[in-house]
Amino acid sequence: MEATDGAGTAPYILQPLAVGLDLEGGKRSVAPTAEPKARRQSLSQRLGFQSTGSDRPAGDADDTASQASDSHAEADDAAPRAGSPLQQQSASPAGSGRPRAVRIECAEISGSDVYVGTNNGQVMHYTLETAEIESGRAPDHLRVQTVDLKLGGKRVEHMIAFPALGRLVVLCGSTVVFYSLPDLRPVGGSMPTIKGVSCIGYDERVQRATATSAVLCVARMREVGVYRMGAELRLEQQVEIAHSVASICMYGNHVCLADSETYKILDLARLRQARGGGQLALLPTQQPRTDGETGRVVRPPRPRTLVVGPDEFMFLTSSGDDATLGVIVTALGEALRGTLQFATYPRAVVYDEPHVVALSAGGQIDVFDTRVATLVQTLPGAADAQRARRLCLAAGTSIATRVSRPEAIDVAGAPDAEAAFSPQALHRHAAGSLGTTPWTEAVGPAVGWRRELLGASEPPGGRPRAALSRWAGARIVVQAHDSLAVLAPPPQLVRVDALIRSQRVEEAMLAVEAALGGGAPGAEARYCLQMAGMVCLKNMLLDDALDYFRRGQLDPRALLHLFPDHARYLGALLLPFARIAMAAGLRQLFYEIGDAGLLAEQAAAQHAGDSREQALSLADALRANTLEMLERYLEHCREQMQLPELPYPPDAIPVIDTALARLYAANARHDKLCALIRAPNSIVGDLACAYYMEAQHYYYCSLVHKAQGDIAAALGIWRRILQGEWADSRFGGLPEYLLCLEALESQETLLGEFHWLTGFDVGAALQVLARLSDATVAALDADAAVAAIQQGGDQPLRLLIERLIGAGHARASFHMTHLLKLYVRQLRDLYALDTSEARSRRNALETSYQCAQADDLGLSFRAFLRAVRNRDEGTWLRAQVHELLAATPPSFDPAEVLLCVESEAREVLAVERAMLLVRLGRALEAVDLLVECREYAEAERLLLAPDAPQSLARLAGSGSQPDPALLGELGTNAPNVGLLLRKYLALSDSDDDTSARLVSSMLSRYPSYIAVDVLDAIPAHWPCSVAAPFIRQQLQLVAHREHVSRMERSLNEARADGRRIECADLVREHGRVELDLAQTCAKCRKLLGSSAFVYDPQSRLVKHVSCT
Repeated sequence: MEATDGAGTAPYILQPLAVGLDLEGGKRSVAPTAEPKARRQSLSQRLGFQSTGSDRPAGDADDTASQASDSHAEADDAAPRAGSPLQQQSASPAGSGRPRAVRIECAEISGSDVYVGTNNGQVMHYTLETAEIESGRAPDHLRVQTVDLKLGGKRVEHMIAFPALGRLVVLCGSTVVFYSLPDLRPVGGSMPTIKGVSCIGYDERVQRATATSAVLCVARMREVGVYRMGAELRLEQQVEIAHSVASICMYGNHVCLADSETYKILDLARLRQARGGGQLALLPTQQPRTDGETGRVVRPPRPRTLVVGPDEFMFLTSSGDDATLGVIVTALGEALRGTLQFATYPRAVVYDEPHVVALSAGGQIDVFDTRVATLVQTLPGAADAQRARRLCLAAGTSIATRVSRPEAIDVAGAPDAEAAFSPQALHRHAAGSLGTTPWTEAVGPAVGWRRELLGASEPPGGRPRAALSRWAGARIVVQAHDSLAVLAPPPQLVRVDALIRSQRVEEAMLAVEAALGGGAPGAEARYCLQMAGMVCLKNMLLDDALDYFRRGQLDPRALLHLFPDHARYLGALLLPFARIAMAAGLRQLFYEIGDAGLLAEQAAAQHAGDSREQALSLADALRANTLEMLERYLEHCREQMQLPELPYPPDAIPVIDTALARLYAANARHDKLCALIRAPNSIVGDLACAYYMEAQHYYYCSLVHKAQGDIAAALGIWRRILQGEWADSRFGGLPEYLLCLEALESQETLLGEFHWLTGFDVGAALQVLARLSDATVAALDADAAVAAIQQGGDQPLRLLIERLIGAGHARASFHMTHLLKLYVRQLRDLYALDTSEARSRRNALETSYQCAQADDLGLSFRAFLRAVRNRDEGTWLRAQVHELLAATPPSFDPAEVLLCVESEAREVLAVERAMLLVRLGRALEAVDLLVECREYAEAERLLLAPDAPQSLARLAGSGSQPDPALLGELGTNAPNVGLLLRKYLALSDSDDDTSARLVSSMLSRYPSYIAVDVLDAIPAHWPCSVAAPFIRQQLQLVAHREHVSRMERSLNEARADGRRIECADLVREHGRVELDLAQTCAKCRKLLGSSAFVYDPQSRLVKHVSCT
């Protein structure tokens, strides 16, 4: 029977450890040829137990309760089995002089070290490579040394190793000796030899592999000694026993033993305190009986005792027939657990929690579960040469659980993605006895696992790995003549894998969680999670599958192979399925699913029954769900690839991004796709764009081009969408197009888009024009641009020309004239049209100006316009015109502009006309126009003060000064003042009050340039106050002139009198000076005539007064 433990796996696996050990290299035991020595009775014979026959026990029953068996081998062990390597040395009767065959009597294992005790008193040390379960072969071994115990060639009955303590306890014959590990040197000294020993055991509370001290329990015929073994051996307690002990085991303060009469439990603590009741008798042991047919005395089998738990023991009892019971009791003798039933009396029995393993006489191994007292596994006996003879518990070794079947990957057979998914062509699997295939040897190099994780060497420390490890801790050693094997429990990884394969995913995951303990999953746990995810996917449990894929870090490239459309879309970018490192069992599930779309259809058909319509609808929904699952998993993978430690190979990054680019588009994830494309990514643009164009996702295609720097391709797509050749509602239209152009730095690209936009959208073209550099605009074909833009009206054309002028275009003068004409037409539209809006705007401006002018007659319209420049569009535009007209030197043709003004807005733009007239040298016409449009201050400055800073006369010059020719015509003089005064007087017909104020101002400011007869032109109805200041000034001027005349006459008379007196004085002093009519001036040589003259007495020269 090959039973399982409910998880689909057997409790133990029999693994060969060492086959055909060379036991002949040491000393051989040779019987003497003369006077043969009588054979000494064995302990079993002396105690009355069986020593020959098939029912005789085969030696040690248990590592924890080692019993010494007969000093001679059983009859069936007298010679090697057929086919044994030792067949060359056949045994012969004693005294024949031929050597005895050497065979294994006991064994101990510690890590990779194996210690073998032989029947000729030797201990051999071997070292092993790590054994691999399911490999079909024993590992290689090497004999390190052979030690002769020198105890008369007696067989080595039992050995107990304490690796951490560095001690090997050996029972040979009836002597216990101690050796050091691993060099097998006799300890001696602090650990003396113990003789007369029948059996030994140790306190099983300690783990031998790690214990640094141990307690030994030694039975010496009718006493039991308790020794503490550390740096030295010390006797701690001795207990007297009434009968000889045949089997013994120990746990803490309790010892369970079997003597020739009964099974007993000793309470060492009570015995130390010398209190009664320290020995508890259980059941009697079997006694010899007489065969009724033959009359011969039949000895019973040797009794067995062993520890089966904390303070729990088991012993064997039989009623004499073949049936045998294994009774489990506590240290108090209470039977709380079920009794085991054996078909025959076991030759050996050991306990490996929670199992009791028994060896029958035929080599069959039975495994019992003590929790339910049930036989759970039977391993049949092997061939004669390898038939099991004994069982024992060793210190322990680690067995590499090779749960992977060899997988050959044919790389050359994978030319494309579809072929790579063909299991028949590319993969060859070797059958494995376990039926579990979590790992393939190809995985190790792919993810950097160490070699020992693939079973190629021993794990660190030589100890079994933690739960979900691929290592199995093996303690049960099965001995044959010259071979050793171990019973290894399958690791939890195998059990979890079996649960998953049997669809018990929840149980499997509970085991995984328990093993992880909240930590990050290792390689084995990830495999289990991946397997669970695939099983859930196969059953269309998509949320669970997604969760397991995430935790198990399934290679996203493998998952993409389940979606053929996406695999074809990715093409050569996607690694062929055959080349993706993956466990063979996991790969097989991929083959079973094949196509996620077909899986969805099959699931829909199962749930929909006979309704085809419902099946189709459900299939569509399931397909959409699987795509959503794939999308979510790839999103998770993309997040994980941002971590410092990449969970997947680097070449998976472009696969993930490119696959998401398609999934987002197919699943209508607009925002996610845009975010993916705009963020740093590894999308393969050619693949994504080819799909987008085929699916008519033109906008997404343009985004990919734009993100990857091919802005020209993106703009080309957008232009076709804008023109209506293609349709894509996701495109943001002209605003998005212009927003993209705003971010561009390439002047060449911007210029090309400007030319295209001039024929598509003039306003958009002007926005692009603003992004062009001055150098680019200056090199623009202005005539072509103007011809294209002017179709959009004056405003776009105006903006174009302003930009051309601002950039210093070569034809700036021509364009300035054009610009001014555009301004004029726009001002016409704003003020001169016969519309209520234009009239309202014009009246508002005129009223504001008149109100401001009423307070200050010296206020000009130009000054007023500068103050209200930003009031509205009209005021700003008109102020702009004034600035252009006043700019020096002028960059426009004033005659052409004047013609435009007179034809478009003659009445509204009077001031502008005056400015242009001045530019053309027609200043007097400008004065008339200014007076006519009530620009009195401007007219006065132009006519009377041409050199004033704000005078329009400066427009006629080439620089900051007026034209000299114009200055001769203008200026403050009587004709100009009179001209202006007459113009003001002429205003009395239309605006009498303003005329009176202007005339009064002129009369008061320029009285000296105005004749008195102007008073005749003043209307009679004007108040006297208009001319009063002028009249007062004139009268003052007349009076002043009379007084000045009188003073001049008096002064002249006084001056003449003084000269006459001075002359008389000179005559008196110098004498009379006589001159004739021919006398000339000494300086100018002209005749003195009747002119006044001066005579210099010293030089006697005569000069005109004016020549002095």
